[in-house]
Amino acid sequence: LRLIDSLLNSYGEDTRITNIVNSMEIWINPNANPDGTYRNGNNTLSGARRYNANSVDLNRNFPDPADGLHPDGNAWQPEVTAMMNLAQQKNFVFSTNFHGGAEVVNYPWDTWSRLHPDNSWFYNISRKYADTVHAHAPAGYLTDLSNGVTNGYAWYRITGGRQDYFTYYRRGREVTIEISETKLPSASLLPSFWEYNKRSFLNWMEESLKGLRGVITNPQGTPVKAKITIQGHDFDNSEIYSDSLSGNYHRF
Repeated sequence: LRLIDSLLNSYGEDTRITNIVNSMEIWINPNANPDGTYRNGNNTLSGARRYNANSVDLNRNFPDPADGLHPDGNAWQPEVTAMMNLAQQKNFVFSTNFHGGAEVVNYPWDTWSRLHPDNSWFYNISRKYADTVHAHAPAGYLTDLSNGVTNGYAWYRITGGRQDYFTYYRRGREVTIEISETKLPSASLLPSFWEYNKRSFLNWMEESLKGLRGVITNPQGTPVKAKITIQGHDFDNSEIYSDSLSGNYHRF
């Protein structure tokens, strides 16, 4: 919410934020589990939990590269279906999934022990996120696992998570950032969390402007959906596709 506020209120005044807003399409979903957040009423977070009203863990309910379309044995929940529909419509190329319960940047894969073809890139951008936080936060914040960074499977295996869904099925690039060891920190701490992470948020968004980018059209100049692959490098669906409506592609 503070990031949304900053992008809107600093646009036209802050050069960096103005460039970010002008250079990319930004989608922010403040809450992916309203049932769990407001389990005991619309005006309290008391009793908030990770499960929705059907008692399903939404971050185990997505299709999984290793365990198939329904890794948890449940039907896709309305919240998951809505997210998958949005992903199919919008062709997101870069995304982040924020959680609580630890303090670490977790990158794919969660489901496989083998590494993603772009493992070095995932590690480097995750390291940059954590290192930037460390420069602006008290000692000990965001230092879990390898000083704030981990490969998901190396931490512990999960199936049905959103980060592997977006990365494998949607050909995007997503990580999970665990931002607070306390699941429900006091509201008084939120300004501090924002201060620790806000520079990393902006750095992260600017990563989407790096790498190989362009627009693919047919000889008549009409945008086309085309496969972009790096020979001898890509596997496990790491190839990407240009957007069918704009022809735009981003290969980090």
